[in-house]
Amino acid sequence: MTRTSVASAHLLSNALPPSQEAAVLYAIGREADAAQFLRSMLDADEADASSPELWCMLFDLLRGRGEWRQFEMLAPRFEGKFGVPAPKWLNDEEMARLPAEARPGGPGYFELAGTLDASCAPELQRVRAAARGVAWAHLDVSRLGALDAAGCEKLLQLVQFLPNNGSAVVLTGAEHLVDLLRAAAANKPRTQVYWSLLFEIYRLRGQQRDFERAALEFALAASVTPPVWQPIMMPVAPTSPQEKRDEPRYQPGPEAFNLTGVLRGSADPQLAELQAFGSERQYVNINLTQLRRMDFSAGTAAANLLNAMAWSDKTVRLIRPNSLVAAFLSTLSLDPGIELVLVRRPG
Repeated sequence: MTRTSVASAHLLSNALPPSQEAAVLYAIGREADAAQFLRSMLDADEADASSPELWCMLFDLLRGRGEWRQFEMLAPRFEGKFGVPAPKWLNDEEMARLPAEARPGGPGYFELAGTLDASCAPELQRVRAAARGVAWAHLDVSRLGALDAAGCEKLLQLVQFLPNNGSAVVLTGAEHLVDLLRAAAANKPRTQVYWSLLFEIYRLRGQQRDFERAALEFALAASVTPPVWQPIMMPVAPTSPQEKRDEPRYQPGPEAFNLTGVLRGSADPQLAELQAFGSERQYVNINLTQLRRMDFSAGTAAANLLNAMAWSDKTVRLIRPNSLVAAFLSTLSLDPGIELVLVRRPG
């Protein structure tokens, strides 16, 4: 490969190993097909299934789709085959990066499961009351199965209240909730609360590009002026007992560029922003933990951009992609000097 060659992914899936086969299906948006392909490989006990890689890809895919029952059915099979603990529904590495009070079992951890409807009002009120005494509020929405407008209105009120009350908000299962909201908005595009909660999730996670894309969709669907992006200054918990609870600190500018959601096409705005970010730095750290997926065109453009940075003697690090994105990256002609920092896997 020359430095002027265009990075590309293999287009003939039958030329790919199974991990990349699944990653290609996933990259083109065929998530259900990718899941079925991975299940078929594991059920047939193919040689490739003798390592944890395909299993972890299926775990990641199920987690992203909110299919926690399927996830928990897969875990005993994994443990029986490899003799080590299976990945957990809540990723251990991600939980370890949270303060103790926001981890499962802590006073700032709150799980919302089942159907988000009017019957959830007492639980959401309990969360609001409990959050008054914590600096971090961790809302785990990964096990929600359905929602309606009344439930979304109550959750919207809660997530608007928490930062104003001085609580930093962590969302687990945000992409799954986004999927539910987008499905609800597609079914009832003029029901504003679905969009309003979607916008608030994007604001909480700093996903301006996704916010603006959704804002235009909403404006077209409801024949209104699109809402304008306004960032949320997320309070950060005090680090010493001397800091007062009612005087939160605020997060500084990022040391890494966060790619989020789904990268679509070579003109995805996130790629231009990544180029600007990289042009100003010798060390280009790119956080992929919130990147769900990238398609072929976006992947090719990203590879060309990353290679150009590496060939300019920059240090480029791709940090913690999910296993499907990692496998897709392996189909691209990335410069070998680009460092891929993977999530720790069992086995």
